[in-house]
Amino acid sequence: MIDCVTLGLVSSLGPEALIAGVDEAGRGSWAGPVGVGVAAMLRGDLEGFLEEPWVRRHLNDSKTLTPAWREVLLPQVRKDFSTGFGTASPGECDELGMTAALSLAAERALSQLGVVPDLTILDGKHDYISRPGVVTLVKGDSRSVPVAAASLVAKVERDAIMREAGARMPAWGFENHKGYGSRAHEAALLANGLSGIHRRSWGYVKRLGLDADQ
Repeated sequence: MIDCVTLGLVSSLGPEALIAGVDEAGRGSWAGPVGVGVAAMLRGDLEGFLEEPWVRRHLNDSKTLTPAWREVLLPQVRKDFSTGFGTASPGECDELGMTAALSLAAERALSQLGVVPDLTILDGKHDYISRPGVVTLVKGDSRSVPVAAASLVAKVERDAIMREAGARMPAWGFENHKGYGSRAHEAALLANGLSGIHRRSWGYVKRLGLDADQ
């Protein structure tokens, strides 16, 4: 990825400006938290970083990478970027709705940086952060390296949470589908009902005839 998009967005900023990418994981999941990752770097360090061979070859939308590659790349991302990861629980997703839950998870992730970024590049077209200095970028995880790095953080961290949930609650197979809708997930729900980490206000509950109050 030769990141002309990010360079264009930061061209007017000084070398000490902090540039952050933000992306989510688990927005459409039926179970588990929604997670938001952030990856930040100083403007003065960014241009040279974009020319690194491993960045140009491999740092892209995390969904296009194999799980093995994601695990390989994450330590490098953590070395080069300041990173954060925040979640909103399934209960918070139900109570607040997804936009507010994403906002909460993003604030928790961004707070881990310790400073407020001068520019935050948010994947997608909707600004769920609502703070100064945020720009949205459709398909940002495949067009901007900081967003791709944030995507990697969000995906790996949330997958780890769902694997741990699978170990605690093997009946639902969370380690395989990570809480997303699938035939196997539907079969597990019909056999076992809702677990403690399912989102009870989501449409699949009514469609499958599940008891949201159980």
